[in-house]
Amino acid sequence: MPQSEDHLHFEVHPSVVYQLGESLISDAVQAIIELVKNCYDADATYAKVVIDTQGAVAVSESDFDSNAGRILVEDDGHGMTEDAVTQGWLLISNRAKRDLKEAKKTTPGGRTPLGDKGLGRLGVQRLGDGLDVLTKTSKTSPLHFAFSWLDFATAPSLRDVKVSMKSCTFPRKHGTTVVVSNLREPALWRGQDSINRLTQDLSRMISPYKAIRDFVVYVEVDGKPLELLEVSEKVRDIAPIRYNIRFDGSCIQYRGRARLDFFRPDSEKEAEEFALIAESDHGDEFFKYLSGRREADQFHLKRTSSKKWYVEFNLERNFGDLDALETDPVDASRVANPGAFVGEVDSFDLGLSAFRAQGVFDALNEYRMHVKQLSGIRVYRDGFAIRVDQDWLKLGAGWTSARSYYGLKPDNTLGYIALSARDNMVLEETTDREGFKDTPYYRNFFALLQGFKSFATGLHTFFGRAWVDFKKARTEQLARVDTRKDVQELSRTIRTTVDGAGDQQASVEKIAHRIEIGVNKSVAVLGRLAEAERITPVMQKQARETLGLLESLVTDAKRIMDSVAHYLEELRNLRGIGQVLEDRVGSIRRQVDDMYEAVALGLTAEAIVHEVFQITDGLTGRTKRLIARSEEKVDAKAVRNYLEYVHSSTAALRRQVSFLSPALRYVREQREEFTLPDFLKELADFYYDRLAHNKIVLSIVPRSNEAFGVRMNRGKLTQVLGNFILNSEYWLREDIRQGRIDKGQITIELERPFLRVSDSGRGIDPSVETMLFEPFVTTKARGIGRGLGLFIVKQLLDADDCHVGILPQRNRSRRLYAFQIDLRGVLHE
Repeated sequence: MPQSEDHLHFEVHPSVVYQLGESLISDAVQAIIELVKNCYDADATYAKVVIDTQGAVAVSESDFDSNAGRILVEDDGHGMTEDAVTQGWLLISNRAKRDLKEAKKTTPGGRTPLGDKGLGRLGVQRLGDGLDVLTKTSKTSPLHFAFSWLDFATAPSLRDVKVSMKSCTFPRKHGTTVVVSNLREPALWRGQDSINRLTQDLSRMISPYKAIRDFVVYVEVDGKPLELLEVSEKVRDIAPIRYNIRFDGSCIQYRGRARLDFFRPDSEKEAEEFALIAESDHGDEFFKYLSGRREADQFHLKRTSSKKWYVEFNLERNFGDLDALETDPVDASRVANPGAFVGEVDSFDLGLSAFRAQGVFDALNEYRMHVKQLSGIRVYRDGFAIRVDQDWLKLGAGWTSARSYYGLKPDNTLGYIALSARDNMVLEETTDREGFKDTPYYRNFFALLQGFKSFATGLHTFFGRAWVDFKKARTEQLARVDTRKDVQELSRTIRTTVDGAGDQQASVEKIAHRIEIGVNKSVAVLGRLAEAERITPVMQKQARETLGLLESLVTDAKRIMDSVAHYLEELRNLRGIGQVLEDRVGSIRRQVDDMYEAVALGLTAEAIVHEVFQITDGLTGRTKRLIARSEEKVDAKAVRNYLEYVHSSTAALRRQVSFLSPALRYVREQREEFTLPDFLKELADFYYDRLAHNKIVLSIVPRSNEAFGVRMNRGKLTQVLGNFILNSEYWLREDIRQGRIDKGQITIELERPFLRVSDSGRGIDPSVETMLFEPFVTTKARGIGRGLGLFIVKQLLDADDCHVGILPQRNRSRRLYAFQIDLRGVLHE
């Protein structure tokens, strides 16, 4: 006879609790942090973590032996009453803390609890099998309750899990001590490497910034205290630039200050020049130049009154004015507001000159290691870290392949974003504590910080180029060059000045000849005067004439020497004009590089347009046929087939556009790390349908088991290989059309550090094989090929210190046929 429906109900097997603990907390360090958070929620001023892997710490009240080690977590919080134990610790997923937060209330100590799900304590079973909790409030007697996590695996129901509770002795007026016995992984805490790793992990999980931490954590392993890393003010003061971020719920502010050191170039020679030009007057002339740039207004640049800093800058925006903000999931009329928060970011210079200027670290490696260990912009809620990726703001993704990248870099950037349980309750963490839930609130929070990233990148770019541009402007000023003159006019100035050398030489030769004549006459007159017994009137006249000649020569010589001196000064000025020309040619070269990339983008787009036209033509034809049939009778099957075709066509269009997007200007300068086998597989998948339609197969052939990766722009490599593939496709189609071959094959061989591209066609026409990488060289029919593809490929690779060439081997047609790309310039270990 079935039971009455009134008596039917669900039961939870105790093993579920065990499984929850396994899945909710990712590792042992996170489990310790959850216990420390409970200390914070209990209004403790400190938490002490003692890890004993030797069984040396005695706990007389414990129900479990210490042979396999223990972990103790003690605090001086408010402790627990018996009701708090039964309704808190022993009631899984109790919402008491969450209810307190939602009601905007705080603990007696004025804190907003960090916990809210009542599940964090389940992760303690990751640490060990036995659990004792000793606790006391200021008004009640101490309590001791204990249980074994192993019982959850064998007990038939939760009620059958044995929990003992009794009175005990307690050494403090109030607080709690959690004792975990029979450690599951004692080796995890042993050895210097493990201790170093634990120190680093805990330093990341507990804020190293005292400004956002009102709670102290002590850690001891086998009797030795751990020194958790801290970012002291002395260390922060080494950073030449500092940012402050403040969001009050309605306005976002990005503020910052930079020292004059920030602008100092790395090379010793240029640093000396910087000291003479910029530092000698405390940066006054340099600031005049900076403040005259249009970017100065954009960043509200001004001199700071602080002696420690040189300039300050800021940007403010109303939250409601930001683009693409998401709305509240409950009330679509409101924007999803993540709540008020603050942050600070320091950008360090890890170079030798910056190290020499500081006085905190004794060795360069020590300085660099300390910064690297704490690098990253971390997120803390009331002093405890929320686990996010090391580079969750994607600073590394913005690190471009351009010759000079000035933005924030992940390895030398330290900072924090300080959240609170009170103000940022809507920014929820995932259940396993491994980051944020992806919600509109989080996405708007992330958008605010992306705004900071854009602000910092723009400012660093402005500042990074400022010294070089200032030096160029000063060079032009000293060279008395009109900044409006172009390269051709400067070249004419040099040519005209140098052409004047002939006139100067003629003048000097003429006066030299006259001086020679005058000297000869003077010698003759002096000879006659010396031999004569008396000076006759004739001799006097000759002497006066000779003296007049010499005076005339001296006057003319002085005039010519002044002219030569002036000409030499003009020649000295040419040195400055030459530097100006060099700078401007450098700018032109960078513009030409941009032009090459733009042309490459155009060639790629041109190839894709052909595919897009085929897709749209197919859609148009199907649409017309469906309209014609619908005038007679609505055919559900025909409509369904049409919709499926539209779906596949839009997917194909999306695929074509996604292939093009990495080459767009806003993307193409960004470098990323990727492995070539995966990249080539994606490339082969993209071209599969197009090539198969033309009876061509693209094969990827690794020549060794050693896969290798590169750090470069993905779109650039896509353009390079796409050019080779499309060239091969054209000539293979011609060979198939003319019956030379039945089908074609394109092969990309992979052998570190090379890629080799070849096909099964006739090969390269001998008439162009020696000049294949020159512009406008092609044997394709007029109107089809421009002869720019391989030339652009070479320029793109040269910009990354990579190279391309033709292998000397010849195919059965006795033609060159294989290209080799040398990627040593972008290899990533």
